Amino acid sequence: MNMERWRWLPDDLGSRYLIVNIPAFRLDAIENGKSVLDMKVVTGKKASPTPVLADRMTTVVFSPYWNIPQGIVQKEILPKVEADPGYLGKNHMEADANGNYRQLPGRGNSLGQVKFVFPNHFNVYLHDTPTQSLFERIERDFSHGCVRVDEPLPLAQYVLRDQPEWTEEKIKAAMAAGTERSVALKQPLPIYLVYFTAWENNGALETVPDVYGIDRRHLATAGGQ
Repeated sequence: MNMERWRWLPDDLGSRYLIVNIPAFRLDAIENGKSVLDMKVVTGKKASPTPVLADRMTTVVFSPYWNIPQGIVQKEILPKVEADPGYLGKNHMEADANGNYRQLPGRGNSLGQVKFVFPNHFNVYLHDTPTQSLFERIERDFSHGCVRVDEPLPLAQYVLRDQPEWTEEKIKAAMAAGTERSVALKQPLPIYLVYFTAWENNGALETVPDVYGIDRRHLATAGGQ
């Protein structure tokens, strides 16, 4: 089943790319077939799974606003506002006349200090998070579908490495500025969100739990063969 999923990917992944293995809760930066940077990630809950996709990262956004999806507004934000009229102010959120809600950049923002954008119709992206404790868990399916990264600074340095004006000091300052700033990548970086529950590693088979039940559905569709 996992070999079949490999066949769904492009024949040429590129000499340099990012890959997120959803059930392994791991991100790797790959260059010439080898991982040069890896980190833990948090992926989507079973009710809001992270999608499998292939795309190209185009932008890094420092000190981002969180433009809250309407589904989250209806299910989570509005009930809290009804229970506590001061909820928006306490959580640095605001709403416009059209019912659009967003959380301001800065301390406590749900996207943390940086997000990594690859335009897609699922509206998912990689981002920092103020909730670091989740990275200590073995199974890390807790998000609304986006991918939270454990080490946002090294990732920002990696994706901006061919733009030398973005030094470590400048990146740190932009992350902490509290004012949103978008930086286009000079060269879009391929990114793959994949679902592999088994793979080869130095001649050994590694496996992880089937967190979304995709293996089970795949096997059922194949008639148990």
